[in-house]
Amino acid sequence: MTRPTTFPIVGIGASAGAVEALEGFFRGMPRNPGLACVIVTHLSPDRDSMLPEIVARLTDMPVHAIADGTSIEPNNVYLLPTDAVVSVKDRTLHVQSQDKIRRERKPIDVFFSTLAADVGELSAGVILSGADSDGTLGIKAIKERGGLTLAQAGDGFGPHHPDMPRSAIATGLVDFVVPAEVMGQKLASFAAGVFMLDGFAGKSGAQTNASEFDEARTAIYAILRSQVGHDFSGYKVNTFVRRVQRRMQVLEILTPEAYVARLSKEPEEVAALFRDLLINVTSFFRDAQAFEALAEIVIPQLLEGRRRHNSRVGARLRNR
Repeated sequence: MTRPTTFPIVGIGASAGAVEALEGFFRGMPRNPGLACVIVTHLSPDRDSMLPEIVARLTDMPVHAIADGTSIEPNNVYLLPTDAVVSVKDRTLHVQSQDKIRRERKPIDVFFSTLAADVGELSAGVILSGADSDGTLGIKAIKERGGLTLAQAGDGFGPHHPDMPRSAIATGLVDFVVPAEVMGQKLASFAAGVFMLDGFAGKSGAQTNASEFDEARTAIYAILRSQVGHDFSGYKVNTFVRRVQRRMQVLEILTPEAYVARLSKEPEEVAALFRDLLINVTSFFRDAQAFEALAEIVIPQLLEGRRRHNSRVGARLRNR
């Protein structure tokens, strides 16, 4: 039987205070949410973790300790084993034991980054209670690929250690800053609506007319140009539309006209859309081939022209 490949995979990062945060998280998760959860925590290598047994008591979904080669299935929960690093490729989990000397200190970043690369817009990143900044770079990677991002806000379930969510929130790239028990419903809605990105549906469930979105796109270009001074009319249309659709999905706005009205009234949403549109631009700075071409082709040609110019100027000065 062919494995389903159209469900979201949610990476959940936590460290100190994880048990209370996860209790709140799963308390708010609906039955059969249509997504898979992969929990990555910072666990001490010196003692066995009881987290699989604890999480199994918090949810009706099957809970698995991750083994190398584990396939991810919807409506299942997967837990990183003690003292290991996990990545994902082709919706399959791969586990690597920690090096005793050079331990990986950012296992959440590692997993989130591979998750973003593997499933793109079907990825979601959740940052719960924790005592460092792990997960912040992973959140950026998920946003670059069009996924959804959440960080824990304070409530009865924590975060007892706010450093991790605070660091993620400071990037400005977190879609929802909400209490842990609110996250489950947000993610279930994401799972139910994520497929709208390939055929955007309006109130009736019918596909939005292409010309209708074209009109909205023109209006959004004008709002962005007026409020932030950037002209996005030359931006890739498909990428632009999908970023707009993701913002509409986050805000639970069902029609392009309603989103244009929201932008017209709320400068904060203009800024949020602007951030989402520009986030993938930062990938250029990690493009080794681009910098190699700059070093080997572009800069030498620029300097060559400069050298010829300087030689002519020097010759004229010597002949005076």
